[in-house]
Amino acid sequence: MYHHLRTSLAFVFLFTLFTNAHADGIVSKVVSSPLSVVGAVQGERTGINIYLQNETAPGVTYMDPEVIGYGIAPAGRLEVELNNGFMRDSKRKLDSTELRDAAIILVTGTPQQGLLGKKAGYKLAEGGTPYTFIVTPTKPEGMPADKLMSGAPGAKRDPIRQRGIKVIHVGLKSAFFNKGASGHVRVRLYDGSGKVTHEGSGQIDFLGKPVPQIYPTNLADGRRNHNWQRIASGETLGHAAGSVPLTLMLFEKPGKTSSRQGIIGAGVLSTQQLKAMKFKLPKELARYTGGLIVQDTDANGRMDPTVDRIIGGVIGSAPKGAKGQEARSLIRDGVATLSRPTAAFEAGPGKRFGGAVMQVEFTAGNKPGLYRPTFALLRDASDPMSGDGSSYTYTIVVR
Repeated sequence: MYHHLRTSLAFVFLFTLFTNAHADGIVSKVVSSPLSVVGAVQGERTGINIYLQNETAPGVTYMDPEVIGYGIAPAGRLEVELNNGFMRDSKRKLDSTELRDAAIILVTGTPQQGLLGKKAGYKLAEGGTPYTFIVTPTKPEGMPADKLMSGAPGAKRDPIRQRGIKVIHVGLKSAFFNKGASGHVRVRLYDGSGKVTHEGSGQIDFLGKPVPQIYPTNLADGRRNHNWQRIASGETLGHAAGSVPLTLMLFEKPGKTSSRQGIIGAGVLSTQQLKAMKFKLPKELARYTGGLIVQDTDANGRMDPTVDRIIGGVIGSAPKGAKGQEARSLIRDGVATLSRPTAAFEAGPGKRFGGAVMQVEFTAGNKPGLYRPTFALLRDASDPMSGDGSSYTYTIVVR
């Protein structure tokens, strides 16, 4: 994820359902961030990610590591403005590039590796209003996109390195509150002469109350990039050479005492496994075409949808006619692994952010193309009719 941190902190990001189609230009969408379950909840401290795009790689395709993100021209700048729907906390500054105190971080992808100010070569300042960040290069050559790579330990082992600015995270140490039904952001890139070269805007609709959360994370596997991995038909992520499992961070719906409680003992049962168990999917869960997310509530170390709690599911998406694709809990020594506290993978982030980490292996189907399993949590696990409250979609490229 980030490069070596003296504070041993890590940074994780999400891609949830808390998005709105109101986005244009270089802004693809605005989503909640995984540093807090309540980052996109009305009245709570702001924790959002601004996802970028370009004309040739719109939307999620911009996160493909083969696509190079944005840079900042010599003597140029990047401006990020939060306006309608946000309230500024004047006690917190916008100019720190130190990870513990940063109110904004530039990022290379999702679940991404961060670009820290000193290493990447930028400084922060408050703009013309208390709601505007200004990012400027500290080096004469600016911030060339093709040279902007994270120093995260695992990034060096990625088959294809992420390069350039693809995500803007606001709220590591949040200086804003969510005030209103929705929040609006604007992003502008300037060249050295002060001319706007790229711009865009986006909106995020805030939740009236929190729900359980599922986020992408790269806290496991040395902070590798877990998204957009390449494998051959029949190979399995998490077992194929050079691959890592799909890894997700889970949070319980926060109560009065804690907003960092992870969902412990959860895993994925694939459609193939459910069929072998002769389990018939209820009609209200028919959308989970790729399997179920089940929490082991009787603590026997196994998932049984007839006894344990069904908390969500997997919505499959594959090339037309593809067969054999399967998402299920990562198998280690013949046993399915279930979600464990984040601290079991990374002590520092586990202490600060909480949550639990779930690892999923994915077997590629028999057709080349893009496979996109969506992992979703029920808004209320006690009510199968409640619908999905949070989700994330991984992309796997099958050759």
